[in-house]
Amino acid sequence: MRGGLLRRKPHNSAPVSVQGNTPEAVMASKLMDLCGGNTELYQALSRLMILDPKKVNIPLETFLSEAQAYETQGNKLRAEVDYRVAGALSLFQGDTEGVRKYFAKALMIAGNSRGEYKMLIDHLDDAVAVAKRYYGSI
Repeated sequence: MRGGLLRRKPHNSAPVSVQGNTPEAVMASKLMDLCGGNTELYQALSRLMILDPKKVNIPLETFLSEAQAYETQGNKLRAEVDYRVAGALSLFQGDTEGVRKYFAKALMIAGNSRGEYKMLIDHLDDAVAVAKRYYGSI
């Protein structure tokens, strides 16, 4: 009876959500092409961009006011998340100053635990340019 129960499943290193011709795989491939081989930029953007920002029905200002309120209350995690979403929406809008400002706030709250924030801030112009081309193509 032990034949099938203790066998290891074949390991596939690619995440299930980006295999094949799924929308996620197509989007990931397009983003990778737009990053032109800069894997650090690709990794940061793939973690921080919103797949379909048109489906976000909450205005940017709501995220900002909530982030400030959470920050005042000492709820750092929720403040960081709201600043992160505000930064992602700014990426969609092509607002370089908003991207810098909101991800800098998220970085300040998160500390060194989120390297993608620092990467994005360090390569701000490239990140916004890639996001504009990416969102312009969907």
